Amino acid sequence: FSDEVLRPYEMLCDCTRRGNNPETPRENRYFCDPVYNNRLVFLQKFGHIPFRTSWDISHINEHPNTLVNDPQNVSVAQIMNWTEAVENFVCKMTPKPDYFIFNSGWWDDEEFSQPAVQEAMIRALGNCNIISVYKTTTIARSKERLDEKRERMCQLTDVCFNVSWTDLVPPEHYVDDKHFAPPLYSMINLHLLSMLASGDILSVNS
Repeated sequence: FSDEVLRPYEMLCDCTRRGNNPETPRENRYFCDPVYNNRLVFLQKFGHIPFRTSWDISHINEHPNTLVNDPQNVSVAQIMNWTEAVENFVCKMTPKPDYFIFNSGWWDDEEFSQPAVQEAMIRALGNCNIISVYKTTTIARSKERLDEKRERMCQLTDVCFNVSWTDLVPPEHYVDDKHFAPPLYSMINLHLLSMLASGDILSVNS
């Protein structure tokens, strides 16, 4: 694969990618546009599998990294569940993010379905003054929908980014049962960006 389109804005890549074991690959990315003072951090967590990172958040934006193909060449500094990832990583980032946009996807994740875990995550984000945005899970080509236990997170977050309209997407716009062809993701991203730029979401914690 290529990350050419991410340049010159990608500053950090805490990444490994080799083999079919979902517990091995890691892909955390840090983007920065200094002209407009916009920063974006992508953190990857596969369902029940713990969040893994080799980043030291005290200097997350100071030391560029490149993709490492062999996981043995990168030390894992921290392994965390959902709540720990929020409390011990997201809330301690410098600069601290204004928004935390998250979704557990189609990965099996009993932990994320537990009300106590959901409430702890939202409470942690509130305590560090980060606006919580839950993105609902897109509808499968088979019309399968995610367990409502996870989707009720929309009732707890500051903002719900509801993409239930993907139920209307024709089958030919899927590349498999769960994933769309690229134009659909562009639509979703533009929808999210327009929502973030609106006055309503900017005033949630003001």
